[in-house]
Amino acid sequence: MSERSGPLAGQVALVTGAGRMRGIGRAIALRLAQDGAAVVVSGRPREPSSLPAHEREQGWLGAASVAQEIEAAGGRALAYDVDVTDGADVDAMVKAALAAFGRIPILINNAALPSEAGAAPILDMDEAEWVRTVEVNLNGLYRVTRSVGRAMRDGGEGGSIINISSMAGRVGLPDYGAYCATKFAMIGMTQQLALELAGAKIRVNCVCPGSTDTDMMDGTFGRTAARFGLDAEAPRRGAISRIPMGRQGQVHEQAAAVAFLASPDASYITGQTLNVDGGLRMD
Repeated sequence: MSERSGPLAGQVALVTGAGRMRGIGRAIALRLAQDGAAVVVSGRPREPSSLPAHEREQGWLGAASVAQEIEAAGGRALAYDVDVTDGADVDAMVKAALAAFGRIPILINNAALPSEAGAAPILDMDEAEWVRTVEVNLNGLYRVTRSVGRAMRDGGEGGSIINISSMAGRVGLPDYGAYCATKFAMIGMTQQLALELAGAKIRVNCVCPGSTDTDMMDGTFGRTAARFGLDAEAPRRGAISRIPMGRQGQVHEQAAAVAFLASPDASYITGQTLNVDGGLRMD
């Protein structure tokens, strides 16, 4: 296949947490491929019975379906069902991706659990859920970054790491449990890595999506509505009422910010956290 054109032509990107049909990870993978990159698409394996109705109706295959979309559009992609809590699983994926593409100069850390956000205050949160959230959202971030980052560093060509945090990593939110804690930690890790890896020409940045139209956000709204006996759409209306632009974000808008930070246009940007939230926070 001939090389695709675009600002990321000749690049290779690995995107974690990209297996959901209505997710930011899928949108990122598709956008990076559109911009010319070959994409390694990874997602947590899920039981078919756990898929939402719209995925079941489409015969959704998680990361494999996203890779098929990329290839159907003329791009190159590999799909892996990977549990980021398993270091051996992560290392095997990275080894296979390097064997296929030779290098991974772009890493997007998007894999995350919602931590039952909206369901209960932190003191009433189930301890197992706390531990599981930290294991995926923070320890998983560490494992993937360690494996890919070493390959970037040792390759000597530099690279770009982009961590997907959240507005819940910018300000404390009631009932968001371990989600807030881990998303705050992600911003701190971004800054630390940016300092440690600048000498290796590896840029590290962070994107904080605001309320975005995804299955994950729908779940949070649903849990909040159930807890307080509200109608199903009340939490969404409340969230939108606080956004200056008066609407939720769309996944392609989050993907556009990521694509910019991955591109040569962001060559002098590192250690930064970008809010993509319709003006909710301006700091």
